[in-house]
Amino acid sequence: MNKKRIAICFFGQTRTFQTIEETYKNLSHDNIQFDFYVSTWDDFKNKEKFDFCTGKEFIDPNIKEFKNNTERASYTIHRLNIMKSTKEVKENFIYDYVMWVRSEIYFESKPLLEFLQSKVHNSHKHKPLELEINTHGDIEDRDGHPYLAGDYYFLGTSVAFDLYATGWKYYFLNHNEQGKHGGHNFHADTIVRNNLDLVPVNIPHRFQFSKLHKREVK
Repeated sequence: MNKKRIAICFFGQTRTFQTIEETYKNLSHDNIQFDFYVSTWDDFKNKEKFDFCTGKEFIDPNIKEFKNNTERASYTIHRLNIMKSTKEVKENFIYDYVMWVRSEIYFESKPLLEFLQSKVHNSHKHKPLELEINTHGDIEDRDGHPYLAGDYYFLGTSVAFDLYATGWKYYFLNHNEQGKHGGHNFHADTIVRNNLDLVPVNIPHRFQFSKLHKREVK
């Protein structure tokens, strides 16, 4: 029996290694092969914690003049998709599901694994999930722009992630108006603009390390 394949992609700034140790290194299933990817900033010394990743890169923060932190995060998502897609093309397969998440978000391994297992199972048992994307909560209108409160973890099909990763170019290379709520507007508009099939989910999680506090990694 061929294993299902899931890519888990860490984007944005690395603030802690706790979730890597407590959630992702313990994530395993007999019928699922997990590949991990990370695109983050080269602003800390100890990078050995990411040695388990299939693809990894540590980007020079001064590679270009970024408009704001939202652009920085969306750029790393763009870079993650390059790594993911390169492996798919090279090995002639498509991931059954993809998760892209900030690395400080902690998930209980069991409910996360159960959710992922249900997605890769249903994608073949029923009609293809095609352009499904799962987010923490639904999109609403705020100040005339789409707004997503939960902008820190996403899941979806490989093709949905391909489309989602175009968000960086669409906004920041073409200087499109996004609204005043940063990533909350960016992520919501990227979903709407690409006509992705939004299915809200609530997987038990917590912020293991608040961005309002000093980083743990050095």
